Amino acid sequence: MKIVRRISFGIGLLSVLVLMFYHFMINNIVFEINGNNFSVLQYGMSYIEEGYSARLFGLNIDKYVKTISDIKEDKIGNYNIDYKLSFLGYSSKISRKVKIIDSIAPEIKLNGNEKVELFVGNNYEEGGGYSNDNYDGDLTESIKVESNVNTEKPGTYQVVYTIEDSSQNKNSVTRNVIVKKKPEVKKVIVATPTVENNLPITNQVDGDAIATYIKNNNYNVSIGYCNLVTGQEYYYQPNTVYYGASLIKTVDALYLYDNNMVDDNIRPYVKKAISISDNPSHQYLVNYIGRENLKNYGINLGAYNTLSGSDNYGNTTVRDQMVYLKKLYNMIQSNEELKSFFINNTSNYLKINDLTTMHKYGYTGQYFHDVGIVFADNPYIVIILTKHGKNHYPQVIRNLADLIYKYHINAL
Repeated sequence: MKIVRRISFGIGLLSVLVLMFYHFMINNIVFEINGNNFSVLQYGMSYIEEGYSARLFGLNIDKYVKTISDIKEDKIGNYNIDYKLSFLGYSSKISRKVKIIDSIAPEIKLNGNEKVELFVGNNYEEGGGYSNDNYDGDLTESIKVESNVNTEKPGTYQVVYTIEDSSQNKNSVTRNVIVKKKPEVKKVIVATPTVENNLPITNQVDGDAIATYIKNNNYNVSIGYCNLVTGQEYYYQPNTVYYGASLIKTVDALYLYDNNMVDDNIRPYVKKAISISDNPSHQYLVNYIGRENLKNYGINLGAYNTLSGSDNYGNTTVRDQMVYLKKLYNMIQSNEELKSFFINNTSNYLKINDLTTMHKYGYTGQYFHDVGIVFADNPYIVIILTKHGKNHYPQVIRNLADLIYKYHINAL
């Protein structure tokens, strides 16, 4: 009986000692987070796990820790990382909170120039802008536009474009619109030749050096000129009808940009149709727009020969081309991309010295034409339509372009 009591007492004492040792052991477990228990992470950055430390009497017991995380680096929000230690029946949990934020304002840029200059009575073509956010992506459609532009009164006006992303980060950009008093419009000269032996002979007033030059060189051409600052114009046979060839491609671009239809898919076709006069690109754009839509657009602008005929090119006159180019000039005031397509060296015979020259040529069979805008001190439109497609057309265009430039700077 005494032996049993001693054994029971021994077992009880051992249990007490084991329990005391267990408590002593767990009281010496050190389980803690490395770094801060709350972290803020900028969206777009990778989360770097700092981990934890689990030790017993200084010995590493990290392998008994399990990490559970709900972090999604591609989404802003609040997240938890739990570290659970399970060791010899002992369990403990510590946590770290991680907040992913977006504090970067969206990018916003203007389509076209930061400064637009107009004359009283001109139309202001709103070019808009585009915006992209590091988190929300394309926010162009959410841009808010505030404008106080009044084209009936001289002054400096502002168009303010503002964008805000889903995290309330804001950004803005401003376009200055300067409306000037319109200069006095100078006279419009129209040379109206008769025809003798199929050669143009001018009946214009004495001193018309352009008409005289055309007559003396037996050129079969029509000419158009407009000083875009003073409004002075000159025409030679402006209503003569020519096959327009690739000049119609200007209308492709006008239609698409005027109707906000240019995206990443369409842009390469427009660029090739204008900058290298690519015919397949033009055919694609006509199908995309719709031939009747394109035709009606040109006619509504006032170019009545647009897509006349049965093909996708049609006839044209100097008057038609003047309509297109005046519309183009208004649009490029707020559309640098459209302007850039027309600044190219593909059969560009209008270029004068080092002046920036926008142009579009058309060429087929007996016809060669070159039309565009020359950025001299006062920008001006020049239109040269010819039936010299098979007869030294580069020199004809160059000679006439040089003559019109001299006329523009009053050197004639």
